[in-house]
Amino acid sequence: MENKEYRRLHAEWYEYVSGGHDQSKEIEFWMNCIEEAGGPVLEVGSGTGRILVPLLERGVDIVGLDTSDNMMARCRAMCETKGLKAELHKQSILDFDLSQKFGLVVFGSGGLGLFLEEEEIKKAFERVMAHLRPGGLFIFEYEPVRKAWDDERKWWGDWVCGPDNIVIAWRNRNKYDPVTHIWTRLFVLDKFVDGVFVESEANERYGRFFTEDEARRYALDAGFVDVRLTDWLTDAPPNESSKVVTVRCRKPN
Repeated sequence: MENKEYRRLHAEWYEYVSGGHDQSKEIEFWMNCIEEAGGPVLEVGSGTGRILVPLLERGVDIVGLDTSDNMMARCRAMCETKGLKAELHKQSILDFDLSQKFGLVVFGSGGLGLFLEEEEIKKAFERVMAHLRPGGLFIFEYEPVRKAWDDERKWWGDWVCGPDNIVIAWRNRNKYDPVTHIWTRLFVLDKFVDGVFVESEANERYGRFFTEDEARRYALDAGFVDVRLTDWLTDAPPNESSKVVTVRCRKPN
């Protein structure tokens, strides 16, 4: 079963949440990676442009790939507002086919966890390898295996404010299988304008956590070399408190 796409209200919520956070450290991290690898850059799962737009503003030659019309529409609108030209493609990492090669392919935000099946991961890595220049760098992120999900029996959430007196309240409940490392989530959003309820949307999501050995094996089995795992946005090795792990690997020359 495939994950349901990010729909309209979910995309709007995501844009507001992203815009409310200081992302300077993350952008600096990606700029350093780009300096190391060279361009052009492909961001898989570019979404509303949380990473892509700031990189475009810094003059990076970057292409976006996503499967959600709603997320991509918001990315295009943001670029238009800022006078930026974005090259976006509606394709999946499982079978994307572009006409150029890249010096760096980025698959961030724990994106590996969207895939539950080994065959899907194999296909994704094959497509990335096919689109990298010799010596090109592939950087992907994943969430490490948890022993349990402490709040899986509870609803929890928050709210975010947007322009024009918009408030989007959200709540979710998670379930986790410690044997398969697969999680499921019901994510509910309620939108209010000027204090009046406008609409609601329920999104079903699911994904998977991984071990360091699994992540390393996926890269090596796909033919990548120089595989290195670090804690998110650092050069330090992963540790027990790591929420996200970054994997760097190269296509052979």
